[in-house]
Amino acid sequence: VRKEAKDHGVTGRLAGALQPGDKVVITEDTVTRGTSLFEAVEVVKAFGAEPVFITVIVDRGGTCAAMAAEAGIPYRPMLTAPDLGFDFNS
Repeated sequence: VRKEAKDHGVTGRLAGALQPGDKVVITEDTVTRGTSLFEAVEVVKAFGAEPVFITVIVDRGGTCAAMAAEAGIPYRPMLTAPDLGFDFNS
């Protein structure tokens, strides 16, 4: 899922072989507030695919777990800020 649609090459916000009805794992490198992560969830849903799992490498903000639970999508970060010795949002 791209932040913005492209007007060249593979156009649109989605790239790849995604089809309506597909089950999708959404992956992000780093999240703080989860805004772009859950924007991706909405883009995938609007396309007609089903987000079934969300994973991130580092959760810096600590808010995504609650957002994912509210959306009914399992969520698992590989690491959190506290795992790395930092407070959330530091």
